Amino acid sequence: MKFLINANVCDSSTVELAKELRREFSKIAEQLSGDYGGSIENLWIDLELSEMRMLAFGKPPKLFRYQKRVSGASRMRLPAVPDSYNVGHYSVRPDFEFIKKNTIEQNINYIFGLIYNSTEVLLSKQKKLGGFDATKFRDAFSSACVSLGYRIHDEIL
Repeated sequence: MKFLINANVCDSSTVELAKELRREFSKIAEQLSGDYGGSIENLWIDLELSEMRMLAFGKPPKLFRYQKRVSGASRMRLPAVPDSYNVGHYSVRPDFEFIKKNTIEQNINYIFGLIYNSTEVLLSKQKKLGGFDATKFRDAFSSACVSLGYRIHDEIL
């Protein structure tokens, strides 16, 4: 399974944090991409770092969605090309008041803890994901954070 965390949308108050997070996200994604069983081939989590966008649109973070490969059919009568992957996806939104009060380092610890906690959704979806071992993934996530020097269980939520 290929794992990604994205911080693609930010605003002026979170741009530096997003920049630092992107470096760390690539490191953790590399460590966590691997075999956890099941049918999921890609898992990505979007971190919503734009308070302005949240206020403007007022939508909650995206809930976990699992999209299975459905067909290889082409709408234009071209040869069938298999759909790419079985993909799991959701988003996480931090507490912007917390972020405003803390340093980038504190915020990175907080965000990794927030993302780790969000992976609980995978525990309830294991059967839907064809036997994906969410516990193994969460343990690997925790270990990867520790190896990068982050204390995900010490964060203030």
